[in-house]
Amino acid sequence: MSQIRVLSKLMACVALLLALAVTALPKVTNAASVAITNGPVWYDTTGGTIQAHGGSIIKVGSTYYWIGEDKLNNSANFSHVVCYSSTDLKNWAWVSYPLKTTSASELASSKIERPKVIYNSSTGKYVMWMHYENGSDYSLGRVAVASSSSVCGDYTYHGSFRPMNYESRDLTVFKDDDGTAYLVSASNKNGGANDSMAIFQLSSDYLSVASFKTWYADNGYREAPAVVKQGGKYFLITSQASGWYPNQGGYSTATSMAGPWTAVQPLGNPSTFASQSTFILPIQGTSTTSYLYMADRWNSSALGDSRYIWLPLTLNGSSGTASLEWYSSWNLDAAAGSVTYPSTLTNLSQGKTATASSSASGYAPGSANDGNYQTSWKASAVTWPSWWQVDLGSSKNVREIDISWYMVKGSEGYHQYKIEYSTNGTSYTTIDRTSNKTYGFTTDSLNITARYIRIQLVNAVLWNNPSNWYTPTLWEVKVLGS
Repeated sequence: MSQIRVLSKLMACVALLLALAVTALPKVTNAASVAITNGPVWYDTTGGTIQAHGGSIIKVGSTYYWIGEDKLNNSANFSHVVCYSSTDLKNWAWVSYPLKTTSASELASSKIERPKVIYNSSTGKYVMWMHYENGSDYSLGRVAVASSSSVCGDYTYHGSFRPMNYESRDLTVFKDDDGTAYLVSASNKNGGANDSMAIFQLSSDYLSVASFKTWYADNGYREAPAVVKQGGKYFLITSQASGWYPNQGGYSTATSMAGPWTAVQPLGNPSTFASQSTFILPIQGTSTTSYLYMADRWNSSALGDSRYIWLPLTLNGSSGTASLEWYSSWNLDAAAGSVTYPSTLTNLSQGKTATASSSASGYAPGSANDGNYQTSWKASAVTWPSWWQVDLGSSKNVREIDISWYMVKGSEGYHQYKIEYSTNGTSYTTIDRTSNKTYGFTTDSLNITARYIRIQLVNAVLWNNPSNWYTPTLWEVKVLGS
């Protein structure tokens, strides 16, 4: 009996020690909602910068895989396709290089852009489609195809070609509900590079093109395609063709991938918030389905430092409409499929009294704070500097100012500016932003008290012209706060 008592006491002590040890361990909780912050560098779970440009996301089980271009060498030339994994779409772990320069001889000196991966349930293969060019220029206009039995595994490279002998540059692939897959590609119906988009149906194994379906945006010079289906409607989102510079994105709808497609409608602001579309991800959760607009904010001088812009995309298949709004930060619950927005930020400037140094006929100051990205204030002449001002009605706590700037496709310019603020309209404090080099759209995070917000348009710097021939113009100014 004494041995039993000793053993019982010993077991009790061990149990107590285990309980204390478990209590002392840090508690790990999986947050249901995560913050998506646009603008800063994004890092993976090891601290490396995420390199998944021009990419796409595919969900396997409960895990999302983000597959895109590695631009860490700051070159347009190919180094790797990279694969990351996440369960919440915020915290990304580096997994592998599914495709490398050593995967095939023609990849050793090449350009591989916009890798998109879809799964073929009949063959059990993950199939990757890409835009392929040689390492010296963009003269080939080909697609490239690779496949693997695992989403992030080593992909077998099947070569590059022109689909049905058509040029192909910026592209995406889309898998429909019935398993039919399509290639949408910037092509050359009328002889000019990217002058029209071509839509093809893929073969049953997704490794080649089976048939040509239709042309889209004839002579529209569109690129960066992304396709999603909602409410029985296909939405095709594209950008204009302006190199690495941002421009006005647009969308069209159809009831069939073969068309007919509606005319292109503007999406977002005139620079699509300084971004270019790459993919639309449906996030189907337990409570709802949301749609994620994925884009790149390209930095042509350091491509590896190009930033990711992710925004909630509102789609209405019944009316055939899409809308995109800017949020510096917003919250995503991937499990529920829901998004939420900062409750502390409201647009303080919309509809408030606006004035300016001068105004051209039909371009009143109020057109820059009317909530419409397609209307603008414009000065009466090419006079720099010029100013625009809004009276918030009373002193407010201002936390952010978003400005949609004027740009000309082919002669893009960034704006040097100053933000001046005041509580009385007489004495102003200046925030100097003349070092700005972001094209098309700027967002300034602040924490000030002001009634009057004045934007001083100091200069516009055009990349291809030493002279600034722009007339001072603002598409929209949003003063956010409480």
